[in-house]
Amino acid sequence: MIWVTWRQQRTETLIAALLLGLVVALLVPTGLHIASVYDSEGIAACVAKPSLDCGGQLDQFVSRWDSLVNAVGWLNLVPALIGSLVAMPLVLEFERGTFRLAWTQSVTRDRWLAIRIALIVGTCVAAAALLTGLMTWWRGPLDDVNGRFDGFDFEGLVPFAYTLFAAALVVALGVVLRRSAAAVGLAFVTFIALRVGIATWARPHYLAPLHETSTTGPAGLALRDAWVFTERGDLRTAAGTPVDPLAVRGCLTDPGAKRLDNACLDRHGIVETLTATYQPGSRFWLFQAIEAGMFAALTLALLAFAVWWIRKRIS
Repeated sequence: MIWVTWRQQRTETLIAALLLGLVVALLVPTGLHIASVYDSEGIAACVAKPSLDCGGQLDQFVSRWDSLVNAVGWLNLVPALIGSLVAMPLVLEFERGTFRLAWTQSVTRDRWLAIRIALIVGTCVAAAALLTGLMTWWRGPLDDVNGRFDGFDFEGLVPFAYTLFAAALVVALGVVLRRSAAAVGLAFVTFIALRVGIATWARPHYLAPLHETSTTGPAGLALRDAWVFTERGDLRTAAGTPVDPLAVRGCLTDPGAKRLDNACLDRHGIVETLTATYQPGSRFWLFQAIEAGMFAALTLALLAFAVWWIRKRIS
């Protein structure tokens, strides 16, 4: 039974492997280059002992890879593609009616279904493990500078949950529609809509964001590993009252660029304040667990529905 299932699934599995191979071909050379620049420019030293002087160097390092990071962002679709490819053979069984032949053999319907679903789950987990490990390595230097929230969709637990959810969605739609193309197309649209909706409206509110005001410049560096929603700098006296504009004007070292002399600000009793609303970097794994749990629950519900439909509605 396992050998027959593999033969039915091997084409789609090989296509998924080819897709992952293309991802490897993109990420490995670019990841090695990012790591090389990270080491050669001493970024690790700035991250280990942050200071105001390092701020510009860290910003320059991150902005250097903006175009590449935006391009890699399209890999958010990979879990949906892999899940669809792995689930497709089971849907084709119901579209072509070949499942009836399997059910007339010595293999029971429940055992046949259990093996098919187990192979889908196992393949999805293996593919997600490779993708997650590769992306975590690739984003390593960037995560050291800006924290892991920037790579939330590619690291930790959620890529596993996304891939399994995509496969379960294709299976559930496929057993009802019995049309593989329609099931994959509808599942793909649903997957993207749900991912975007959760990332945009639900994820920022898993826990109430922190809202803090700091009066020390270096404290701003503590936000580097945070997910910042709003950030505003201001100048006030030590007592918290608004600053006389004339005093600030006298501390400008470069009026055109509006750069301020910190020693001059200190003499006038002026402090820089930073007000920010953010999710701290320490919540990364908690947010991962929450979102992965949501998609895992949806996956189990879809698979349970598919099993019920096959057992009760298909003959």
